[in-house]
Amino acid sequence: MPFYFFFSILGLLIGAILTWFLLADHPFESIETPGGPVDVAEAALLAKEMAADGMDLDEATIARVLNLHGAYVDGKIREAQAAGEAHRLEIERTQPAPETAGTDAS
Repeated sequence: MPFYFFFSILGLLIGAILTWFLLADHPFESIETPGGPVDVAEAALLAKEMAADGMDLDEATIARVLNLHGAYVDGKIREAQAAGEAHRLEIERTQPAPETAGTDAS
């Protein structure tokens, strides 16, 4: 009898941990697969399946789209966009401001 209380607490703890593992949204889980190299077989399979659905795309286009998607998932596209925006802002900052007309329309 004296151990029923401790076993019930242990059971609740084990149940809570199992529930957390099964239902929690873990940070190591990803909805999208990480980007990686695209092989010819993957692009050929997708081209064949899309042609069966009536959308004719060549394998090179499919491989390019998959590579771009992989770069997007890995965050490389956002880095390139941020670098381009920083470069544009630096050019705007270093260029002299255009002269404004000194006439007043009143």
